[in-house]
Amino acid sequence: MKKINVLKNIKTSKTASINLCKFGDVKAVSKAKTIFPFTNDVASEVEIHTKLAKINLSPEILDFDTALHSITFEYLEGSNDVANYDEQFLIKLGKAIKKLHLVDFQDTAIGSFQQKIDAYRQIFLDVDDSSVLAGFKLFDSLYDSSNNLVFSHNDINVSNIFYGDDIRLIDWEYAGANLPIYDIASITKSLKLDEHQTEIFLDSYDKKFDTSKIKSFELLISQVEYIWQKALNLTTN
Repeated sequence: MKKINVLKNIKTSKTASINLCKFGDVKAVSKAKTIFPFTNDVASEVEIHTKLAKINLSPEILDFDTALHSITFEYLEGSNDVANYDEQFLIKLGKAIKKLHLVDFQDTAIGSFQQKIDAYRQIFLDVDDSSVLAGFKLFDSLYDSSNNLVFSHNDINVSNIFYGDDIRLIDWEYAGANLPIYDIASITKSLKLDEHQTEIFLDSYDKKFDTSKIKSFELLISQVEYIWQKALNLTTN
């Protein structure tokens, strides 16, 4: 077994400790996860990475330990600090998200976004919070059908998009089957795309989405972020 030597801490939060390290002689990133009812476990993340690394959508897994809830994956050359979302970046991003959404997930042990929302509902059974209830109500109004579910990242933000020769995504904690518009809205919201940038991105994705519905999902994402933070506090205090 190759030895992991930690070089420096990249980020530590309630959900994970992430370190730059050496895996043998190879530069790598290690993550020690804290498992919550609304996150994917190590086995699921490894399966996701293994499937998506084959089509250059995620880094390759180098090592993992399900008992210690840890994963070590390849260090990505490039940057996730893209200050100017130029046309080339938006075109690559649209094609990458389309490729993700076309991945067959039927043979992958991932749950659905609905199941993650249900996990949140269980946490808040005895909690009276109007903002949380508003988030569940909006979810119920937008998800009147489970048709057209795709393989979704469910947490695409600036820090999870890695831009080099290809677009690759990191942090698959919340990935699962979901409506494609959720990832679309995550991108338009997180990157603060204007109308022209959104058009370039969606043209590359090669599907039209109703602008008002994207805005509704952007609102849902904001409410899910609030629910997530409250759930995190309740389950760690």
